[in-house]
Amino acid sequence: MKTLVIVISTSLLIFSCNRTSCENAQAATIVDYTGLDGCGLVIKLQNGEVLEPINLHDFNITPTDGMKVWVKYHEVGLASICMVGPTVEIDCLAKR
Repeated sequence: MKTLVIVISTSLLIFSCNRTSCENAQAATIVDYTGLDGCGLVIKLQNGEVLEPINLHDFNITPTDGMKVWVKYHEVGLASICMVGPTVEIDCLAKR
């Protein structure tokens, strides 16, 4: 019984923390750039840099304009029509 209490207490402590499942991720916001030629949803980092993701819809969240997220990514160096920032592949994406 004592073990069960310890396990439940530990679980509550771990899951109550406001953590992202993306280790070393950056805070960002999804922004809709549909009004610009060839653009759609992009990711805007807190420092103002805009990223053009190639795999935004590959995660278990439905991205929407203004959604606050945690993002981890790497640049892929592909050209884009939108041309508002570097083209990136997202490694991890989670709501914040």
